[in-house]
Amino acid sequence: MGNLLFEIGTEEIPSGYISPVLRQMEGLFKEGLRENRLGCAKVVTMATPRRLSLYAEGIPERQPPLVEEIQGPAARVAFDKEGKPTKAALGFAKAQGVEPNELKTKETPKGDYVFAIKTHTGEETMRLLPILLTTMVRSLAFPKKMKWKGSGLLFARPIRWIVSLLDQGVIPLELNGITSGRTTFGHPFLSGKCLSIKRADLDMYKTTLRKEKVLVDIEERKALIREGINKVLAQHGSQLKEEELLEEVTFLVEYPCAVECTFPEEFLRVPQEVVETVMKEHQRYFPVEDAQGRLLPRFVVVTNRGPRESASCIEGNERVLKARLADAKFFWEEDRKVSLQKRLEGLKEVVFHEKLGSYWERVERIDRLSGYLALRLGLGTAERETLHRSARLCKADLLTQMVGEFPKLQGVMGYHYAREEGEREEVARAILEHYLPRFAGDRLPETRLCTLLSLADKFDALCGCFSIGLVPTGSQDPYALRRQAQGIIRILEDKNLNLSLKDSLAAALENFPGRGATLQELLEFFRDRLYQTFLEKGYRYDIINAVLAAGFDNVADFSRRLGVISRLSQTHEWQGLVTVVERTFNIGKKAAATGEVEEELLQEKEERQLWELYQRHRDKILSLIDKEQYEEASLEYYASFAQAVHTFFDKVFVNVEDQRLRNNRLLLLKNINELYATKIADLAQIVPPGDGEK
Repeated sequence: MGNLLFEIGTEEIPSGYISPVLRQMEGLFKEGLRENRLGCAKVVTMATPRRLSLYAEGIPERQPPLVEEIQGPAARVAFDKEGKPTKAALGFAKAQGVEPNELKTKETPKGDYVFAIKTHTGEETMRLLPILLTTMVRSLAFPKKMKWKGSGLLFARPIRWIVSLLDQGVIPLELNGITSGRTTFGHPFLSGKCLSIKRADLDMYKTTLRKEKVLVDIEERKALIREGINKVLAQHGSQLKEEELLEEVTFLVEYPCAVECTFPEEFLRVPQEVVETVMKEHQRYFPVEDAQGRLLPRFVVVTNRGPRESASCIEGNERVLKARLADAKFFWEEDRKVSLQKRLEGLKEVVFHEKLGSYWERVERIDRLSGYLALRLGLGTAERETLHRSARLCKADLLTQMVGEFPKLQGVMGYHYAREEGEREEVARAILEHYLPRFAGDRLPETRLCTLLSLADKFDALCGCFSIGLVPTGSQDPYALRRQAQGIIRILEDKNLNLSLKDSLAAALENFPGRGATLQELLEFFRDRLYQTFLEKGYRYDIINAVLAAGFDNVADFSRRLGVISRLSQTHEWQGLVTVVERTFNIGKKAAATGEVEEELLQEKEERQLWELYQRHRDKILSLIDKEQYEEASLEYYASFAQAVHTFFDKVFVNVEDQRLRNNRLLLLKNINELYATKIADLAQIVPPGDGEK
């Protein structure tokens, strides 16, 4: 068994490219091994901005032998009565390169046939790896690729060196004129040395690079950055919160060092979100807050230098941030000279989408739709007036210089400008929170007004895009409509809002008359999003489908029913409950679509008893359902019908020749089924253990 070390040295790769490409490298390498009948004990990937590395342990020296069985003619044709090979056998043996006496007779479904058994000696691994590794590199996908002088290889950045070792030996390969060897390079500023890697040994490789100021292990580098930042933050009573920024910065440096810097306190008069956005988005700096979350006039820079060299970087970074903050301060002061109200007219000149009009038109639609939702939820006149004011101003900050420079601050700046202008706190808060949730796991709008404005904004975007055919397909969703739907689902569920999804979508679609979107198309889209959302939460796929089948117009109610059914699936009543719904569905679906059960046609004792049970318990079960006491309704349904339905099927023949009698019995079963299946969950969709998907 041998070990492999492969390193691609490049010019600096964008940080966002690195994690995805490492996953690709590992997957492509393992796939290449499988295709060559090889394996390994483990694979480790590593990276810095200037290198992508892969280490594999326990690779066999050669492929295992391949035994091939090639079917020839039937035995009765291959051998004569005396058992001697015929011309057919001799010709087959010659064609396969084996002796006639080496042919084997085997039984097959079609009778006895002769086979040539050929054993192929496995190829040496060293001979297979050049093609395997070259194919892996050429198959790597990046968001953007470069072409440079050479044979036309496209890669994220130009390749400058290749380390390719199997134990002590160099794996010979060539990429764009660069031949593989055992030479890598230390830190470009702190070392600059050419380093010779003696053999494919992971610890030796890491140690060799570490001595020359390169921490190739990603987690080691990240831990060092975290420790350095927290050491600074701890002095001020806080700790690191920016995990995404930490991930990005980890792939910007090879030898990190965290350094504390300062900026003038005058910039703290600019909203905290602006200052932090300048730090994080433009400069990849880490803000420093106190224990109460207040921003301090300090920040942390992660340099690509050692501790001694990093001290000289402080002045330069402080100068750069000061200039950026001066621009932000200028935008803040200039924007406040024009009120949000006065900016509204300018929204007529800002296009939301060429087929959907301007942002002025979008604001008008949001205003109308939020007013409709407010009426459905019973908001009073004063609250509706506040909501109207919030809707009119919610997009005005798009015309500010600050949002033009920092688009991620839309809503945030509207909040601050509204407060500066003396707008009511409820209005300012609604402007801020109507974008929430912006991403999966983001917080939700807090107040009722914020919630309604957020829903109106998302319903409008969804229905507008659907109306012009911008429907998500596969992985393509340029307008983030799945995220918009996800936000609506989260809000309706978390806030326990009894809003009709169908009515809300219909109201939003009224703003796009004559367009191609249909209400049914949008409802199917939401059905799929609900399925995916709760599947990701860990619910069983068949239980989700069963509850969806009983209706999902009220998302909060759907979530409650799903929780109840999932809990019931762990009880001893579960199987009996499923059986009642399933058996009554399977036979009841044959009944006429309309009609009532005729009592005079109930001839058998068991069917009369079942009808009496239905009449006796129906109102109680429906009352429990109306009160959303779904667990109690389920247990009542089970207790009322489980044994009675079993007895009915055991004693009563349903499919009699008399059509009226048959249909009457089917209607009885259909009524019992629909009492539960159309209101709580259609348990006929439950898949028995071991069947279907897992």
